[in-house]
Amino acid sequence: MEDGVCSRIYVKGGGGCGGESGGGGGKGSGSSKCGRWNPTAEQVKVLTELFRSGLRTPSSDQIQKISHHLSFYGKIESKNVFYWFQNHKARERQKRRKLSLPQQQQQHFIPPTSSNHQRMFVSHLLFISQSV
Repeated sequence: MEDGVCSRIYVKGGGGCGGESGGGGGKGSGSSKCGRWNPTAEQVKVLTELFRSGLRTPSSDQIQKISHHLSFYGKIESKNVFYWFQNHKARERQKRRKLSLPQQQQQHFIPPTSSNHQRMFVSHLLFISQSV
């Protein structure tokens, strides 16, 4: 880091700042000057349990309480909780779409087998040649 500016290095699965340990460990994680929040394993576990229990869009009061509770496991702000739920909800939607897409394609489009396709093509050619 030069002149107190954090150079962000985003790596899939770990994302953090250069020089930061990517373990997501205890209370010390996320203590650098970088603006990226790196949740601890305990924080992720609690947030995931809340999401699975049916909480999708927490109110500002709920966000305050959750972030206060999670602050015992490491550094966290209310905005981190807000964005975590937003992102998690979006990822769940993406997964559902990906899983339902192949089923929809199978229902609407049945590709011909190569032998059927060849027969159709040959019969079409025969029809054209007879009419000429």
